[in-house]
Amino acid sequence: MANQDFFVKLWGVRGSYPTPGRDTLRFGGNTACVEVGVLDHRIILDAGTGIVNLGLELMKSAAGKASTTNIVFSHTHHDHIQGFLYFAPAYCPTCTINLFGPRVFSNDLEHIFAINMGPQFSPIELDEFKAELHFNDLSERNALVFHRDQPNPEHIKSNSLASIPANAAVLTAMQNYAHPKIGTFVLKISTREQTVVYATDTEGYVGHDQRLIAFAKNADLLIHDAQYDCDEYRKTQGYGHSTYEMAANVAQAANVKKLVLFHHDPYHNDDKLAEMESKAREIFPETVMGIEGTRFEL
Repeated sequence: MANQDFFVKLWGVRGSYPTPGRDTLRFGGNTACVEVGVLDHRIILDAGTGIVNLGLELMKSAAGKASTTNIVFSHTHHDHIQGFLYFAPAYCPTCTINLFGPRVFSNDLEHIFAINMGPQFSPIELDEFKAELHFNDLSERNALVFHRDQPNPEHIKSNSLASIPANAAVLTAMQNYAHPKIGTFVLKISTREQTVVYATDTEGYVGHDQRLIAFAKNADLLIHDAQYDCDEYRKTQGYGHSTYEMAANVAQAANVKKLVLFHHDPYHNDDKLAEMESKAREIFPETVMGIEGTRFEL
């Protein structure tokens, strides 16, 4: 039976930039954003343009009451942060938003957002948001523990966590170096029974990514970058993105239950994505192409 305390919903599945239009209606055109609901906590992975509609939904469900939302960034490239400016809870004085992400070249997460939202780039500066914002740096050495009935996660050293506590979920990060300039975090959220792994903006290796395979071992759901087909990859090697074949090979080697192909190329229309999904299933049958709005119960 599915655990109603643990779900994953896709709000944005594209990479690089949004692609609205009739050719992307089936799979969706918003950039990366994934919602994880676990033990009454809301954890959002990345803030591409998909977070805009999610924010509107959160405001409806909050109905004016105080609420806490957690956003964890795999990295701070534009397509993974560009929706935050339009995230409705950020303008709500009864909302608290905890933000977690990487330091980049000695700049902490808050400084990165302050620069990105400077007046030369944005009509709203960071200190104009009405919500209570808490910025936190994240690394492989840290873990976030989400306890039931506690609104904010516990930020601890990952080596101090011997096992997942009862009535808790744990988020851990694996530093991935296969993406240009700054790398990314592969993110894992686990309870004692279920696990989801989010591996966007990663590129495969010869012999497969053994660190990622170990990190995702036996996961219930693996969301994996699959921006290119095999022919395209001959021209895009080094861009920091995978093929559907790389994603399927990782899923197979890690013995995951289901694979979701993610970070769709903006030039790929619905027909192309359906074709890639079919080919990936020849390698790993439990594969689905990420569709905006899809919800998975773990």
